Amino acid sequence: MKKLLCSFGAIVLLVFCACKKEATYGEQLTAEWNSTAVKIDGVAAPTATIMFLHLQTGNKFEITTNISPFTHPTSGTWSADEANAKLTLSGTVWTIHHLESNTLRIGAMVDGRELEIDFAK
Repeated sequence: MKKLLCSFGAIVLLVFCACKKEATYGEQLTAEWNSTAVKIDGVAAPTATIMFLHLQTGNKFEITTNISPFTHPTSGTWSADEANAKLTLSGTVWTIHHLESNTLRIGAMVDGRELEIDFAK
């Protein structure tokens, strides 16, 4: 009887661990993202060009960057549209080109220039 009970307990534990909840799209985006590469109008920016994007729970965001000029709001609210692969930061819509575990690539027109930014968590 003890063997049967231990076996049943092990099976329940395995099933419980195997049924790990998948993170929602918004949960995947909620993180502190550091730029790893920046392209401006299709040209790689110097490696010193950085952006830090903090997508917080409660749909608040903060941006720190040395991209100049950069008139995009540096704080505000954000939302994500998984169906259309869009990230909206205070009204500016960014296209999500890639989102996978610890990497993100977004692109948008800012200040009349096409920005494409790769991030890592």
